Amino acid sequence: MTNGRVYVTDLEGPLTRNDNAQEIAARFIPGGADFFARLSRYDDYLADVVRKPGYNAGDTLRLLPPFLKAFEVSDEDVELFSAEGVLLIPGALHAFDSIRLALPTFVISTSYTPYLKAFCAITSLPLTHVRCTDLSLDAWELPATEKLWLRAEVERVMSRDLIEIPPGATSAADLSPADAVTVAELDELFWQHMQGRVSGELLAAVRPVGGGMKLAALEQIIAAEGAGGGDVMYVGDSITDVPPLAAVKSWGGVSLSFNGNDYALAAAEFAAASPDADPEARLARAFAEGGREGVEAVVRAWPRAKAGTPPTGRARARVGLVHEDPEALAAASAAARRRVRGERIARLG
Repeated sequence: MTNGRVYVTDLEGPLTRNDNAQEIAARFIPGGADFFARLSRYDDYLADVVRKPGYNAGDTLRLLPPFLKAFEVSDEDVELFSAEGVLLIPGALHAFDSIRLALPTFVISTSYTPYLKAFCAITSLPLTHVRCTDLSLDAWELPATEKLWLRAEVERVMSRDLIEIPPGATSAADLSPADAVTVAELDELFWQHMQGRVSGELLAAVRPVGGGMKLAALEQIIAAEGAGGGDVMYVGDSITDVPPLAAVKSWGGVSLSFNGNDYALAAAEFAAASPDADPEARLARAFAEGGREGVEAVVRAWPRAKAGTPPTGRARARVGLVHEDPEALAAASAAARRRVRGERIARLG
């Protein structure tokens, strides 16, 4: 039935409502949610504006661990917290079971391994079908003076406003004067002041599976499965999914933005904005049976809600081809993203 086709999806967004790293920061670092938001926006700046060599979208998860160590967070702390807090998209378990019956299914996530283990325990997905970011806090020991310094740096970062990135920005010169100072301070913190310290070694050791690393993981999966580029369906929702979404689109496979932000929508061919995971299952079955053409047929036949009436049935979701209806799909995706994942997470890249 699968004809050599494979289904590969991000986790946070398409299947779960969490931003696990943000939640870890919020749990263990004072003011951690706002601190993480500042790191995430800086991540967007490095990956999408100045395109720092060797830096991938999603490397926020590389920036965070030194501060977790500064606040005495252990591997066990992260594992217990992650296991307690997996928040599934409505209908995700049923949809995921349906997809796995139709296609070999893999998850590529920037999230830390403990969170993926928790998801696998819920769904019985083999951990061998997962690619994610390894985290080992216990392997590192920061001197007491370095912990105090990093804690003070958290307060310093929090004293600055959230960076605003103008459309089309290509350098710090395109930012406001205040934001240009903020990125200069963050550049010094991570790429100068941490160097030669244990925190700098930890920063270098964590290798988040985001951006280009997600694409590399995808290429490894399809090679191992003996699949061609056109035999892949990839589902993502954020800046970390841009390289695999764009690649699958160019290969003639199915690239689907699910409740995606502007980055994901710009890279994907198809989009679904939905309060639940049902469209993912329906489109995956269409892909298993008819490949990309089967998905396009289902997308074009997807019912639309009538103006002035509450959407019911399949019309609860807005599904379409991005290039044919970009503005409506962007608006629907943004609304669904806020509704399903909440305003704070929806604003993250």
